[in-house]
Amino acid sequence: MMIDRSSFGVIGGDRRQLALAESIAEDGFTVYASGFENADFSEDVQKADLRKTVSACTVLLLPLPVTTDGAAVKAEYSNHPIVLNEDFARLLAEHRVFGGMIGKALAACPQLEEVDIKDYYAREDFALRNAAVTAEGAIECAMREYPGTICGSRCLLAGFGRIGSQLAPRLRALGAEVSVTARRSEVAAAIEAIGCHAVPITKLEDGGDYDILFNTVPAVLFTRRVLSVYPRGTLLIDLSSAPGGVDMEAAKKLGICAVHAFSLPAKVAPRAAGEIIKQTVYEMMKE
Repeated sequence: MMIDRSSFGVIGGDRRQLALAESIAEDGFTVYASGFENADFSEDVQKADLRKTVSACTVLLLPLPVTTDGAAVKAEYSNHPIVLNEDFARLLAEHRVFGGMIGKALAACPQLEEVDIKDYYAREDFALRNAAVTAEGAIECAMREYPGTICGSRCLLAGFGRIGSQLAPRLRALGAEVSVTARRSEVAAAIEAIGCHAVPITKLEDGGDYDILFNTVPAVLFTRRVLSVYPRGTLLIDLSSAPGGVDMEAAKKLGICAVHAFSLPAKVAPRAAGEIIKQTVYEMMKE
């Protein structure tokens, strides 16, 4: 691992950042954690307030996403908000900073534009590794919510991007009959090559006798009109980014069992998700 011996400060986050801090410490680095008053770490991770963490560390790691409310750093284990303001940006100056989905934080605190902050979420290697964890979490969610078995079930996936291309073969391997929407002929060919059925995206409005629907497209495809053509009791798992791609109110009224499955890596595999963040940051530091 050819990177500088540095001290890392983990500022805010969820279970992924807990695992991230522990994993970096296991690599032999000094690690401080701020915004974790209600979390337990091993003795290798030192809990400290924001100012001490920043002053002690050369590399600072912000969560994914950096903020959910546009006002403060996401910090599920903190007693006090870490406010996104000019003082926060001033503290981060002269440090190497890495965060996930930084756009909302930059909009909330324009002064962060002056900080050397890089977005690990924007990297393709991160996205692909994270998609694999998301696909596994989606299957866990389906097993929990669907009263039948994946084997023998009829599944329809909306989208064959990073997540869809990871999820489809996993469902197929479990014995599901899998159909996937496609807009282009080359995508349809790739879907068929892994033993799944390619369905034109326009056919989504035609419905079908499916047991489980998965949405991976970050747009509202499952409107009231589309949902109305699927049987009551159909399970719909939305894997797209918030605010999602499903009219949840309409789904409820139509008897569709719709589940928001946002941030699955944090919920179902925080250790693996933390490792992916660490690996990506290490690569960015080497570059």
